[in-house]
Amino acid sequence: MPPGPTIRTLTLCAAFLLLSVSALTAQVADLPIKPGLWNTQVVLKMGADDKDMRPLSQQACFTAGSTISGYLTALTKSLPDIKCTVANKVQTGHHLVFDTICTGPTISSKAHHDFNLADPDHFSGSSHTAMTGSMQGHPVNMEMSKTFTGSFVSTDCGTVKPLDLTPAKP
Repeated sequence: MPPGPTIRTLTLCAAFLLLSVSALTAQVADLPIKPGLWNTQVVLKMGADDKDMRPLSQQACFTAGSTISGYLTALTKSLPDIKCTVANKVQTGHHLVFDTICTGPTISSKAHHDFNLADPDHFSGSSHTAMTGSMQGHPVNMEMSKTFTGSFVSTDCGTVKPLDLTPAKP
C-alpha cells in the first residue's frame, strides 16, 4: 500500500482551498489596499493537534487600484478549476465576514472568513476551513484554521515586483 499524503502535500492542498477565495471576486465587495510594499504573516493550523505557530512571512507589492479580490485572484491564477459560492456575507465599514463553499475536481471545502482593514496601514483576519475529498489518490478529511496580518511598509516596493492582478484567462 502506498504511503499517505505528506505534510507538504496536505499543506499544498490546504493552500489550494484556502486561496480559492479568489473565485469569489464578483460576489464579495472589495476592500481597497494602499499601494506600496506590505509585510504579511500567516499562521496555518492543520487539525487540532497542530502546535506549529510559526508564521509564514512574505512581502507583496500592490499598485494603485489594488483590492482584496484582485490580490486573491493573483494568488490563484493557476487554479481555474475551483468554483466557489458565498453565503452569509456581512460588510460594515472596513470589516467583512462571509462563508464559502468551494469545489474542485477531487476536493471540496466549507469555510468561514473574517477580514478587517483596521486602517489604511493594517489588515488582519482569520478563516476556518473543513476539507473533504482526495489528494493524489489518498482520502482527505481535515480542518484548518488560518490567521493573518498585514502591515504597510513603504510606497516604494524596492526589488519586490508588483503582483499581476489581471484575471486568469478561461
